[in-house]
Amino acid sequence: MTNLNRIAIAAVAALGLLTLALPGVALARAPQAHPPTNAHTSAHDAQGADNTADVDDAPDFDAKAASELTNPDGSRFLPDLEEGPRINGQASADATPNFRKSTRLAMYVAKNGDTIRAVAYRYCTSPVLLAMSNNLPFDAKSDLPLKPGTQLTVPIAFRAPSGLHEAVQLLSAPGIESGKPESNWGRPHFVQQLRNLLIDMSKHWPNRHPALVGSLSRSNGGRLGHHKSHRSGQDVDIGYFTYEANRKGWGNPGLKEIDYQRMWYFIDTVERSGLGAAMYMAPQVQRSLYQYAAQQNVAESRLRTIFQYGPKGGHGDTLIRFAPGHRDHFHVRMLCPEDFKDMVGPRST
Repeated sequence: MTNLNRIAIAAVAALGLLTLALPGVALARAPQAHPPTNAHTSAHDAQGADNTADVDDAPDFDAKAASELTNPDGSRFLPDLEEGPRINGQASADATPNFRKSTRLAMYVAKNGDTIRAVAYRYCTSPVLLAMSNNLPFDAKSDLPLKPGTQLTVPIAFRAPSGLHEAVQLLSAPGIESGKPESNWGRPHFVQQLRNLLIDMSKHWPNRHPALVGSLSRSNGGRLGHHKSHRSGQDVDIGYFTYEANRKGWGNPGLKEIDYQRMWYFIDTVERSGLGAAMYMAPQVQRSLYQYAAQQNVAESRLRTIFQYGPKGGHGDTLIRFAPGHRDHFHVRMLCPEDFKDMVGPRST
């Protein structure tokens, strides 16, 4: 049985890693979302001008990390290019300009000090997906160390994967103020996890402003405005949570205005679920969140796997990283096992 088949079978058993702890919410495949308020619409429209074109929120890893991967057949791993997957250096015949396979399988040999989470975050994939790909256990409370020399199959989302075959909208709801109907689409389980978490948060803090959600993806994926990602239904932009009950749009909150209690609750829940693959935040926000979490007695060893920037400077292999354009919002990518079959499925025409 191939790793891909094992993942597809195990995905059924893995359903609800996040929703087990959160209330179930029916997910409608609706033709149109609830319209956002005028205040949020204007903020959402304006935020694109604050970002440099094509530099924000692209889950990516550096050339050194890429050089440590091989294809399953032992050949050199090369990133997907705009026209689609390449075979023997040539674009495949059925490549289209608007679709790339969202995830590829690559091989990685574990080094001393590697863990499930560190390898997953290094390659912008989710720990659960990495663990399932290799028939390894996933522990939400600890990070499994890997034996040096262990060969791992790594589900890779390199640069900007594009396209999706089944999508649902993230509709406005208690605790959620959704964005534009043409760009609030995502993969079914990604939207479900996100929706359940935000609604759960609104029940904990009913008197604070709802999550102001910006772009997810278009209904069939593909390029979305200035974004490098947001092409495959796995990404979302959310305004930083603040204490104001009636905040008008994302704005540009100062560090003292950010609601670190809710921010940490969101990050902690996603990270423990093992579904988080990448987040993007401004360095100064990361440092403040790190400090808040440390005050809640969160172990430093765990915080260093989550935040790229803390009191001791920056480092890699973390869930949360910096990319330009995230002063007024943060970016979240989750890779859910239930969506994996679609992520590696046949390309759309």
